[in-house]
Amino acid sequence: MVEFFEEEDAGGEGIDFAPYFRALLRRWWIVVLVFFGVTVPWILYVRQEPPIYQAETWIGFESVAGEVPGNLVQWRIRKLRSRSFAEEVTAELGLTLHFSKENDDLGLTRQDVFKVFSTTRNPIPGGYELRFYSTGFCAFYFKSMRLDSLRVEKFIDDTVSYNGLSFSLNPDVVRSRSRVDFVIGDFQAAVRSLIARERIDTNREGNLMKLTLKDGDPILASQTVNMLASIFVQKSYEMRRETNRFMRNYLEEQLAIVQQELNNSDFQLKTFRDKHLVGLDQETEQTVNQLNGMERGINRSILQKNELDLLLEKLDPNVSDFDAGVSTRYIYRQIAVQPAFQNDADMTIARQELADLEQSRGALLEQGYPHRNPTVVEISENISMVEDKIYRLAMEKLKEIESQIAEMREGMEGLQKKLDTLPEEELRFIRLSRQRSANEEIHEMLLRRYKEAQISEAVVSENVSILDPAIPPNRPISGNKKKKTLIGVFIGLCLGVGLVLLLEVSDKSIKTREDVKRYLKLPILGIIPNVKFDSYELLDSEKAKSISSQIVTHDYSPTPVGEAYRSLRTNLLFSKSVGPIRSLVVGSIAPGEGKSFTAANLAIALAQQKSKTLLIDADLRRGVLHNTFNCSKKPGLTNYLTGVVSLENVLNETYIPNLSLITCGSLIPNPSELLGSMRMQRFIEGITKRFNFVIFDTPPLLAATDAVILGTLVDGLALLIRSGKTSREEVQRKLELFQNVRARILGVILNGAGVEVAHEGYSYYAY
Repeated sequence: MVEFFEEEDAGGEGIDFAPYFRALLRRWWIVVLVFFGVTVPWILYVRQEPPIYQAETWIGFESVAGEVPGNLVQWRIRKLRSRSFAEEVTAELGLTLHFSKENDDLGLTRQDVFKVFSTTRNPIPGGYELRFYSTGFCAFYFKSMRLDSLRVEKFIDDTVSYNGLSFSLNPDVVRSRSRVDFVIGDFQAAVRSLIARERIDTNREGNLMKLTLKDGDPILASQTVNMLASIFVQKSYEMRRETNRFMRNYLEEQLAIVQQELNNSDFQLKTFRDKHLVGLDQETEQTVNQLNGMERGINRSILQKNELDLLLEKLDPNVSDFDAGVSTRYIYRQIAVQPAFQNDADMTIARQELADLEQSRGALLEQGYPHRNPTVVEISENISMVEDKIYRLAMEKLKEIESQIAEMREGMEGLQKKLDTLPEEELRFIRLSRQRSANEEIHEMLLRRYKEAQISEAVVSENVSILDPAIPPNRPISGNKKKKTLIGVFIGLCLGVGLVLLLEVSDKSIKTREDVKRYLKLPILGIIPNVKFDSYELLDSEKAKSISSQIVTHDYSPTPVGEAYRSLRTNLLFSKSVGPIRSLVVGSIAPGEGKSFTAANLAIALAQQKSKTLLIDADLRRGVLHNTFNCSKKPGLTNYLTGVVSLENVLNETYIPNLSLITCGSLIPNPSELLGSMRMQRFIEGITKRFNFVIFDTPPLLAATDAVILGTLVDGLALLIRSGKTSREEVQRKLELFQNVRARILGVILNGAGVEVAHEGYSYYAY
């Protein structure tokens, strides 16, 4: 089984900020790049940001008797933010007007140019130009096409209209300028902009509303918000009355018809009495009274049916209450209080449910709950369900009234047959009396309902007024530009630092000795500072020889890299945790981590200590050590293991005293089987008796398992990890290969580390 040699962590658990500080030093360029990438555009934006002004007005709602039940706060906000309101204000104030850039540079405002400016709801967009001539004339152009040319006084004293624009000029602009250019933008875009710049707030009780609006022109901001408030007040009264108007008109028409019929019946009855003196016996009079009573009942039922029909015609049950507006919502409640439902228990319950639900929904909205809050949505759905119930009850009541009318008419036919046996004069008198009595009763009912409708239309449920009109603000709300600049600088710095820390947290590579201890639970054999390996695999043997000479010199030049390899040599030879070893495998996880370079220089360091050292290139697929030491690749290890040559023929003396090299040899199809053969075992047993130290350079573990096979035949295996490149997850996954084999992992060689990760004394050499 594999043996792991762990170092005890003397320190306690806690957050180590050193890696993050080193990450900031290592990736300082990211911080700088993000800092300037965020800060510079922000500073340019702040410097060019136009001033923004905010105007506000207050609207008060004073409730009086007769207020229609239900939540009005939501309706008020919806109407103020409605497209129809915004279109009216946009047209009235000409909010599609913008001055061209050259006029903006001179600080020209609409008050400097126009006394009055408005548009229709479909003005022709594009560029316009006013030219003032010394002759006293003013020419008006649209896209370089002259629309008109009049004396200046005409443009000043009167309001002129062209292309959906209506305006009059300020006399000062004529004296100070020779031309004015302006642009008319898209009308609907201006409407959307107005809605986006509005803000509406209400107090908890719902009787105060603050309307605010932002604009680059302080005067225009105050004018716009005041006009919005004025239109809202006007429309509030109109909308609250219009729901009664259609009922009053209907009753007025019916009352005129019945009045005419009553007058006719009065005249006919009076004329008949003047010509004939008619009296009725008791039985006949009783029959007539019953007939009159049934006819009055039929007339009442017909009136109730007509009123219900009229209300239901104005109502679409598939439209949600809160999308339909005040009129539709009021119709549901009008249906619920119709005389036809005076003694209807189901409608009484539905009416009370509706009032309770509206009260609950209004309370939630006044507390600040949004319109799409799940509880508010649920209550709204329940209100729609109750309104559907009211509609269903109304339809059932219509059928019930029609059935009652049919029954009463059938009863009247029986009574009428009894009267048909009377003499002609009595029948004529009875008919005229009944007609006059019926018309009189219908007239009284209609007159009473008409008076009620008049009162309902005339009485307003609440008084709406503008409490505090907006005045032009004297300072912008866009804020202090220095403060905004400092905020941008701070945000840019935080984003840069945050990005580096995010990259550090998401980086799964092993970079420091602490990472090795935390994730691999292996001791550190040595830390090699960063050095470039690109030239190592060059085919030019002289360059390869020069590289090796620079790293570990013959005269022990005190370079940081040379000292790192000598420290590694010392740890391998004299560490108590490692113990005495004579044969060592140097392995890595992936290619390009400096494994062959490290094996070569470790062998050089051992040889310089007068130890008879053998370096074996056991990478039988892509061996490169023959280039480093300027030796022939063949014959080599594969040639010896296959029995082609003897040991003496593959031993190469290098230019380093006490260091011998066995190259990889010829390529073979089954290198792993050859390394695990009995001949390889006998070779290692013999060679370790001949040399003081034997080092094997093996293929990366991602490419082959040769290092695992050789690890079972030697004293130990040193795992090379490239700092900042080797993934800890890959290392942990490859270490599982050693779980079921008899191999001894001595520890980790951390290669390519920065000076801050390596030994502190290395900085001395840069002095």
